Amino acid sequence: MRHATRHIVCGGLFATAASFAAYGGAQGASAGLQAVVRDSAGVTIVENEAPAADTRVGWRIGAEPALSIGAVEGDPAYELFRVADATRLPDGRILVANAGSGELRAFDASGTHLQSWGGQGEGPGEFSLGAPSGVGAWPGDSISASDTGERRFSVFDANGELGRTSRLPDPYQSLAGVLPDGKLVVVSSSGFRFTGGEFPDGLSRREVEYAVVEPDGGVHATLGTHPGSEWAASAEDMSVRPHPFGRNPISAVWGDLVVLGTNDRYEFRAHATDGRLARIVRLEHEARRPTRAGLNAHFARRYENLSGPERSAALADVADMPLTDAFPAFTSVRVDELEHLWVEEYRHYGETRRIWTVFDPAGRVLGLLETPPGLRIFEIGPDYLLGATYDEFQIEYVQLWPLTRSGS
Repeated sequence: MRHATRHIVCGGLFATAASFAAYGGAQGASAGLQAVVRDSAGVTIVENEAPAADTRVGWRIGAEPALSIGAVEGDPAYELFRVADATRLPDGRILVANAGSGELRAFDASGTHLQSWGGQGEGPGEFSLGAPSGVGAWPGDSISASDTGERRFSVFDANGELGRTSRLPDPYQSLAGVLPDGKLVVVSSSGFRFTGGEFPDGLSRREVEYAVVEPDGGVHATLGTHPGSEWAASAEDMSVRPHPFGRNPISAVWGDLVVLGTNDRYEFRAHATDGRLARIVRLEHEARRPTRAGLNAHFARRYENLSGPERSAALADVADMPLTDAFPAFTSVRVDELEHLWVEEYRHYGETRRIWTVFDPAGRVLGLLETPPGLRIFEIGPDYLLGATYDEFQIEYVQLWPLTRSGS
């Protein structure tokens, strides 16, 4: 997860993955979206009307990326593998967390490789296998990079010189975000809990606990315990595995607030750094319940490229997977540097359109937007989207897409 989620997104409707139309559709403000704001015992509650499916924030994305970093072969610095994150620095450089090599790779504004930081290892400023898992701005002009597997993060200056490396004290903790004043949001996970028995067939969820801690590890405030990810348990082989329709915890730094909750329902609870609940944002949402036929169809599509025997075995293995109570209300949450809240709508298996609902800094809904299919967004800036994608040969690229925010 990113250390600090930031920047602005734009949206529009797009015809194909290769050529995107630069238009926005009906704008939220002119569409007359309704939000009811009230106070309850010092907590601001914002109740939002759901925008119509054709409602769009009046912002536009470019027809093609302004910059694409990646190569099939040649200089290894351009061969990206397991890109976990990326950020754009104030001077225009792009910093890529290339987990496949354990490096932070810096490219200039034209996409030319400048230098690489870190590398795989256990020394200061180095990263374990599968890291760096995140990169982002640190208070001041520094940069932080996380190593989730080792529960540590490193802070570099703008030139890549290591300032310090810190490790979270709890072996079950991971970094969930960084607040503007340098305090950390951490999450701790517990074991699975089951209903109806010690290890029955059925659904299981971890419990996760959030806290605000000082950079030296001292606890500043606890933020409570929340349901974790939803898994399917099998008593036959004493195993648990992710459920394809499973619901998950969500968290985001929203200015000086911390948004916590799950995507069981369309609701976001924002806490002050002292743990106090400060704001609740809700959006009208009709929960949809999965069906057995739908779950079977999901797995049939997932395993359609396997050979006959392998496909039959895979389908038999999931034939008795339990159904969740409902599909997730949404997929993920991001916050831009102007403190707008961006919510990625839930996509069913095989759907390629990426639709987002955007809220203003007070939590009032503005409308919907659509971003390029296949673009995994890392950062949303005042005039750009920064993310990663694959081509038909599964070659990875980090791309910068131009956007404008007129018409809002």
